[in-house]
Amino acid sequence: MNILLYIKKLHRIILMLFFRFDYWHTSPVDNRKYAIDIISVLNHRVSRGGLMEIGCGLGDILIKSNYERKYFYDISKEVLNAAAFMQKFSKTPEINFFKTFDLLTDSLDKDLKIDAIVLVNWIHCIESELLKSRFSAIIKENLNKKGMLIFDVIKDNPNYKFNHTVGDLIDLQKFNITTLDGYPFGRKLVFAELK
Repeated sequence: MNILLYIKKLHRIILMLFFRFDYWHTSPVDNRKYAIDIISVLNHRVSRGGLMEIGCGLGDILIKSNYERKYFYDISKEVLNAAAFMQKFSKTPEINFFKTFDLLTDSLDKDLKIDAIVLVNWIHCIESELLKSRFSAIIKENLNKKGMLIFDVIKDNPNYKFNHTVGDLIDLQKFNITTLDGYPFGRKLVFAELK
């Protein structure tokens, strides 16, 4: 890690001590190639009105993506408070929403329409059928026409409770799918755009 990354990590550790969120949120976005790749894809999309990340952590993907409205959703109130604090200093003019949200028990407002929804780096502790049901509801109610759902799958890694395939989680016939791989732990990014 270079000196700038050490400074970013130290900044996040100080935030962690103040806001009391989990240590694993302290990794700078520069250390997460998958996050950088997601940001690149998001910023090249034509329709960039609303972007939501469920399980956003400190909101690195949201903060670096150029969208009019950003929805920071996470199960941890503490990390959302830190993300809101960080966003105040981002110098970007978009509208931000912060909400504690549990994918398994909460539902999105049916009037909420989003151009892209990101769910990465945490879905591997939930069984496929339950995830597919929750994804289907979000796709039906909240994803705009030509909207994109971005998630990750893990292949052949016994360290994760569930190793999903793309077909386990979405109806392949409804999407144009692009995948990126080569990430640690057998992770593959899935960019699923509604047809």
